[in-house]
Amino acid sequence: MNLFRMTGQTLCALLAVTSACVSIASEQQLASIGSLTMVGGKVKQCSIGYRTYGTLAADQSNVVLVPTWLTGRTADQVDMIGPGKLIDTDRWYVIALDAVGNGVSCSPSNSKTDPRLKFPQFGIRDMVKAQHRLLALTLGIDHVHAIVGISMGGMQALQWAVMYPDYASNIVTIVGTPQPTANDLQIWNAELTAIERNPGWNGGNYLPGTPFKNLAALHTESLWTPEHAAAKTVAARRPTEDRLHGTQTSQSFSAVDWYRQLQAMTTFDLVRDGDMATLSRKIKARMLIITSEQDRLVDPAPSKALAAQKRTTKLLVLDNDCGHMAPVCEMKKVDQTVKAFLE
Repeated sequence: MNLFRMTGQTLCALLAVTSACVSIASEQQLASIGSLTMVGGKVKQCSIGYRTYGTLAADQSNVVLVPTWLTGRTADQVDMIGPGKLIDTDRWYVIALDAVGNGVSCSPSNSKTDPRLKFPQFGIRDMVKAQHRLLALTLGIDHVHAIVGISMGGMQALQWAVMYPDYASNIVTIVGTPQPTANDLQIWNAELTAIERNPGWNGGNYLPGTPFKNLAALHTESLWTPEHAAAKTVAARRPTEDRLHGTQTSQSFSAVDWYRQLQAMTTFDLVRDGDMATLSRKIKARMLIITSEQDRLVDPAPSKALAAQKRTTKLLVLDNDCGHMAPVCEMKKVDQTVKAFLE
């Protein structure tokens, strides 16, 4: 979800437990992949955004893919990618991927031929299909060492493992899921409803700068546990903070993009045609699964059930009051675990 979208200084401080916090954003790149047929129809012209970091080995053995989370852009990942950071560019050649619908890659907000809700509904599968086309046809990458995804990025990582089982040797999913639970769907659908019922929504034809305060408040409340909010937030400041979240939501991310990406999450289910054991047999890659025991936005139960199917899968369960943001609150542990697994 909106996992690391906080102020640069706050994120920097949290990530600095293992390295100096120097953010160096690789140049944003865009590559056309032509038309793209998705679950809801065909986009006439689709480009995929990406950034690269580090040095590619001669045999391409050190490639790590990092897809974006809900509303995330590769520009938001700069504090987790770099020398000594979570994904160490002194060791790995990192390709950060902008997911379809994030406002950088082809999206409802930037499409000239299919603007706003004329942009077809898409799924996590379509995001991965577009990324594979970019990597195989444009970048010439036919195999990667690992795919590391946070939240919706973790869903993409697992989708990669199922759609292209020989493409990645390792999969890391952090507060992601192979299958949303009823509680997950209730929250995600509530966010869709908050968008649809916003007075300025107008069927997706809202004016620039339209605030989506109810959406922002709902999402923010779902990220953390009530205990964390009670301990960390001064009650007198809440009205001001809620207004601020509403302003940031309208300015930092297009509601129509949020809407389509949320729809992709609600239709995602890798277990739909079988059971967890069947899903496990489809996955050839080694897996590291990191969950949050108190996550209210992405239930950890399906991820733990998947981890139990393979003895080679490493499971790390974070248990703190930070909810979906647990990896941020325990970044040192996450950092050490991910680095050790990738080696």
